[in-house]
Amino acid sequence: MRPPPERFSTQERVLRCPRLDRTGATLVVVAVLILMFLSMAALAIDYGMVKTAKAEAQRAMDAAALAGASAFLEPAPTFNRDSGARARAKEIAVKHSVHLIVVDTSVAHMTVTTDLVARTVTASYTVPPISLWFAQRFGSSTMGLTASATARASQTGNATCVKPVAIPDIWNNVDPGLAEDKNANHLWDYQDKDGNGKWDDGETEPWKWTAGDVYDSATTGYGSTFRNSYGTGYQVKVKDYGRQVMLTTFSPKDASVSSMYYSWGETTAVTNADSLAARIRGESCAAASVQTPYKAANGGKIGPLQAAWADLIANDPSAHWDDASNAVVGSSAGANWLDQSKRVIVVGLYDPSKYSSVPSGNDIKFINLAKVWVDERPCGGAPGTCKSPITARFLGFLGGGPSGPNTGNLVWRLTLIK
Repeated sequence: MRPPPERFSTQERVLRCPRLDRTGATLVVVAVLILMFLSMAALAIDYGMVKTAKAEAQRAMDAAALAGASAFLEPAPTFNRDSGARARAKEIAVKHSVHLIVVDTSVAHMTVTTDLVARTVTASYTVPPISLWFAQRFGSSTMGLTASATARASQTGNATCVKPVAIPDIWNNVDPGLAEDKNANHLWDYQDKDGNGKWDDGETEPWKWTAGDVYDSATTGYGSTFRNSYGTGYQVKVKDYGRQVMLTTFSPKDASVSSMYYSWGETTAVTNADSLAARIRGESCAAASVQTPYKAANGGKIGPLQAAWADLIANDPSAHWDDASNAVVGSSAGANWLDQSKRVIVVGLYDPSKYSSVPSGNDIKFINLAKVWVDERPCGGAPGTCKSPITARFLGFLGGGPSGPNTGNLVWRLTLIK
């Protein structure tokens, strides 16, 4: 029979085993861990550097695409939107830097493509090679990055600050007897051509909507090509850009046309003279949308409205329209008059075939919103004494171009779609 196994106490076992020297093993483990930590730190630096550069490049292209798409908001029909979009995109791109290097807009690194039909601009950028730290240990010393963004100018159905003016969109006045279109030039003539401060001498034509007249927003309305070949001298305008339009009249002699121009408000409570004057001056604003019913008014007291228009014009008193250049000159905003002058306003257009006569307080709907420049008035004296109408220059719809009566062509917004 085998004797029982020998039993030792814990202390006896320790005394019987030789002491192990673990100092060397610990150093090896620590060295490996330090190397791993340093490698992870270097990798994190590489990763963070690449991510930062990628974000910087993406921000640059986002801004470039949006700037390029803004070219589609230019209303002037002679503006080259393709080259304009490319130039604007690159102009904004060079204001950004990637990895402390200004964006290179040369063809080798940045491309800008446009789609004039879809109204989109795509800006793409290939970042110059970025030097890496940790990746060099694996044979990769640099990394290339790309960024791309696409922006689109798209329509929306409203504008935030629209003056209390509703004017008829223009139509083809079929006037065989020349009682209205006196010179048969298909233009609504009401300019003070002789400079005598009066709208006389046959300078004003009393157009009315009558049976036989023809209207279609896309083919005869403002912004269409219908009148391109009509008129002479200052009357020649491409797609009506710069054409003079009447906003409102004040003289009883204009009774034949004054019923075509209305004030408007969301309710009849805001179509009084004081409310209208505040909106004309810009002291208050009202939003407007296409095909939304508003309350029409026949104008209000002449005195307060005359003074309000005078105050609006006084915001940029030295500016005036120059037919030779078809632009505003002398503005305090300089070349930025289209975006910064307070004499550039938005007004509503309505279908003349539906609202040729609207009793006060009845509903009126807009088919479009137009941007216009408010003209000087060809008379002096205190506000309220001048009887000349308020006229303006058509600057296109807020996105440019005519559209059908059910959709309108309104404020265009810029959005990133990719």
